Amino acid sequence: MNFPLITWADTVGPITVNGTSFPAQTRYGFGIVSTTLKTASADSVADYLRDAINTVIGAGTVTTTTYDYSDGTYPANSPLGITWAYTTGTNFTVDFGTVAMANKFGFATQTVVWTNIPTSKSTTINPGMFWGPAGLAGDVRRMLTQRAASSSSDMSGLTTDVVNWGAVADLEMLSTIFCAANYTRWFANIQIYATAANRMLGDPNNTLEGLIEAAAQGVTFRLYREAATAEGTIPGTYQVCRMPGVSNKGSAEDFVTAADEPRLWSTAGLIFRGET
Repeated sequence: MNFPLITWADTVGPITVNGTSFPAQTRYGFGIVSTTLKTASADSVADYLRDAINTVIGAGTVTTTTYDYSDGTYPANSPLGITWAYTTGTNFTVDFGTVAMANKFGFATQTVVWTNIPTSKSTTINPGMFWGPAGLAGDVRRMLTQRAASSSSDMSGLTTDVVNWGAVADLEMLSTIFCAANYTRWFANIQIYATAANRMLGDPNNTLEGLIEAAAQGVTFRLYREAATAEGTIPGTYQVCRMPGVSNKGSAEDFVTAADEPRLWSTAGLIFRGET
């Protein structure tokens, strides 16, 4: 996985650690505070689990929480991962309540046992609430447009007056080619496509289909626009935006065309309206 990358917030939890419940909160699927160390931000799903473990007496102590990905400018199909490094003298259990909730954290099973050896735990599938189109090709552009305008002319039509008003809006357009397995869950559940995208068969996350479902609910996205120039130097900034196109397009199929059917697909133009 590399950039561009889109993430959004959802409710995660409650979960239990060694039988102690940790309440539900709203967290983003991706977020970092260090572009070099890739340390998880406080509003990320990764840091939610870190807080829960560190709150429970008798569980381990998570020392570092990082997002794992390739951030160079070269093509990358590797999935987004999370690693929690911890110290513990005994095993402890994290129960996510349901498999669907576990999927949001990047695990395929409802219950995950954390052992004292090794002292780290990594996701087994992509975490939820993000879409990374695999980085095969990408183009993110910022365009300026006027929200409102009026025009008038004299009776002869020889002259025209144009009056503009209102704020100038930022538009983010994402155009990219990506593996079929990052297109819809149907492709993701077929082994040859899952293998091409380097993902676990049946992984429900990191699909354009999931992003469209989120956009239909009116969520606010964070769009990480730029690719890095070298490992460890990815931008830590993002554009806050929404996707208004779901008002006239209701499924992932409405946004894509086959680029190299059936392996690769291209977006027909994903438009995100950013902050003014």
